[in-house]
Amino acid sequence: MNILVTAIGSFSADCVINTLRSHRHFVVGCDIYPSEWHTVSKDCNVVYQVPFATKEKEYINSLLHICTKHKVKYVFPLTDLEIDVLNKYRQEFKDNGVLLCIQSVACLEVARDKYKMYRLFKDDPTVKVPLSVFSCNLAEDFPLPAIAKPVNGRSSEGLQRIHHREDLLRMKEVDGYIIQELLDGNVYTIDYVRNASTKSDFAIPREELLRTKNGAGTTVRIVPNEYLMNVSSYIGNKLDLNGCVNMEFIHHENAYYLIDINPRFSAGVAFSNFVGYDMVTSHLNCFADNEDIISPIDYKEQLLCKRYKEESL
Repeated sequence: MNILVTAIGSFSADCVINTLRSHRHFVVGCDIYPSEWHTVSKDCNVVYQVPFATKEKEYINSLLHICTKHKVKYVFPLTDLEIDVLNKYRQEFKDNGVLLCIQSVACLEVARDKYKMYRLFKDDPTVKVPLSVFSCNLAEDFPLPAIAKPVNGRSSEGLQRIHHREDLLRMKEVDGYIIQELLDGNVYTIDYVRNASTKSDFAIPREELLRTKNGAGTTVRIVPNEYLMNVSSYIGNKLDLNGCVNMEFIHHENAYYLIDINPRFSAGVAFSNFVGYDMVTSHLNCFADNEDIISPIDYKEQLLCKRYKEESL
């Protein structure tokens, strides 16, 4: 199968590309930076430099040209920004016989809007979410400390922690932000995959012990936590998810609070592949005809660490 993988400089790219190649797929990679800036370029069959996704028409035309040239059937976008743009151009890819391996329009409306996600679950007895309001609707008695986030933010960009009342009230003048109560606790990320046709699903939770500033776990503890697996399945069914996503929770005062649904592979999807479950192939199967996700596996609690090394190009 010929598959286009975008943003090959992202954290998940190495796992995605090499898993696809191990199954003998033809992988076309692309990125906004030159191929020689990414070692994973060597693992692709061919690589292209493309415009920024913010230049929507140029970006889409570039991807369509690549897909036509290499007879690409599936596109795996690896970043939220690209998914936001591609979501607007589904028909153009469909007309060219190309399937975008992304969530449905309805699902993305929730996953890419933190306030809509809050509204969906705030009265749900199964899923706990932090108290959230639009910045323009802030009340003076909103509990502190608080955290301010762009409503459609990604990778912790634009995030602000607020500890003083005067700083909180200044946020009333900032458009496009939600304010949430700041909950202390450890972050748990769940790699979750679901086939919308068969309703089969599987989840691998991990506690993130060390993270980069933009939220990528580097040292994690794999935890076969039954509650997190069940609540992920509940969310997956409620949103009718199809394919692989990741969900983030904070463990606060003996409860898990949902803080994000990221409609893409997590930065640490390689951790799940490392323990023996192929999230990448299961994701592809969700978009292929007459295929299902790989059967769930048993796995044990274990500590894993991401390692970096230098390579010449």
